[in-house]
Amino acid sequence: QGVKHDCAKVMELTLKNGTFQNGQKESIKIEYDIVFPLVKSSMFKRPVIHSFSKFVIVTQKKAREETIHLKQEVPQTWKYLNDNIKLFERRKSSIYRGAPLFSMFGVGDYSYSKYKVGISGFYKKPLFCVLYSDDHKPVMTDDTSYFICFDSYDMAYVAMLLLNSEKVQKFLTSIAFLDAKRPYTKKVLERIDFNKIV
Repeated sequence: QGVKHDCAKVMELTLKNGTFQNGQKESIKIEYDIVFPLVKSSMFKRPVIHSFSKFVIVTQKKAREETIHLKQEVPQTWKYLNDNIKLFERRKSSIYRGAPLFSMFGVGDYSYSKYKVGISGFYKKPLFCVLYSDDHKPVMTDDTSYFICFDSYDMAYVAMLLLNSEKVQKFLTSIAFLDAKRPYTKKVLERIDFNKIV
């Protein structure tokens, strides 16, 4: 599953004329080191996605990792996050209680893989897409999306073709609750068996 931060106005950015703009329509200056391309659930519309209009700040390598080191490593970003600390403090989910400043969830080694094959949990038709960035930065997805990781583009592309094949598509639509808000959940997707597909 993708990254969860519950603070889109601060964490999610749009690139306009070479400048990052946040959800509050403010132009911001931050380091690019911890900014990554973002594919939201609504963007899973073509089999290969490698150009992006949305980006996300990712503050951790794994859940509950301390974030204070960002103060030295990315001081402009640290200042930006602190300037918006009230929005982080308003996050309602209990998962943030007692967690380090500006914590996220849904982060781990898998988040930083170069190639992913992802799917939106929301669409009725389960389209699987290869996700990679031309500048080799890992591509992040939001927490309403699911993905598997690959070390090479070729393997990711083959997996995408297999998952979008007619038999797999028929299988998924037969086991998913298509009238649910999120037809494709982790539980549904875990029933895919690559040995059987091949």
